[in-house]
Amino acid sequence: MGNYTSMVNDPSLTFFVAVILILVTAVCVLFMKKGWTEAKRLGVTDSELKKIVANCIGISLVPSIPIVLSVIVMVPVLGVGLPWLRTSVIGSANNELIAATMAAEATGVEFTTTSMTAEAWINAAWAMTLGCSIALPIVLVVLKPVCQTYDVFRKKDSRWISIFSLCALVTVIAAFAVNSGKKGGVPAIVIIACFIFSYLCNIIAKNEKLKWFKDYAFPLTILFGLILSMIITPVLS
Repeated sequence: MGNYTSMVNDPSLTFFVAVILILVTAVCVLFMKKGWTEAKRLGVTDSELKKIVANCIGISLVPSIPIVLSVIVMVPVLGVGLPWLRTSVIGSANNELIAATMAAEATGVEFTTTSMTAEAWINAAWAMTLGCSIALPIVLVVLKPVCQTYDVFRKKDSRWISIFSLCALVTVIAAFAVNSGKKGGVPAIVIIACFIFSYLCNIIAKNEKLKWFKDYAFPLTILFGLILSMIITPVLS
């Protein structure tokens, strides 16, 4: 395990990731500067621009919470570099964790700090990378007919679109949850408890004054699951 940890946290990999993130950050700053200049040219005042930036920062913080929590979950298993790169540039917090877990299990090991091997890490890295990259060419080919199909259902009954999307999402989550629940009592209890906690969060969010709570349901559920697992693991192990 020591060699594996040294490999996934190799300084050269961390440096490579840092360089990419610096370049991405530089591009963001460049476009922000150009946008600021163009806004002032159009007559937007400095005070208004500062309010816009402050609002954008506030809006961005909430969606970033589940990303940070997902990185915290993946770092002990995959090291710092890979999760940091995948969730910072083009990856999705939810999809990356699922892809890494399935890729590791495909090599015959569990997605844990004690079971991972170099082969499993490489498999997870390819799955996480190709999993997002393959979407780009697929969108070019599939997007138009899918949109046309959506339009057909939208004209007949728009509720079917929500039903189809929800079914696809529930299928993926259910398959992931069932496979994880089979691994023992702790995962099963955590999954069931998280389901109940998430359901309660959605009930609370139905209150008109607490609609904002819906944005926090996912990160709070992840945090709840992490805390619960830490509490019950010593008891049931």
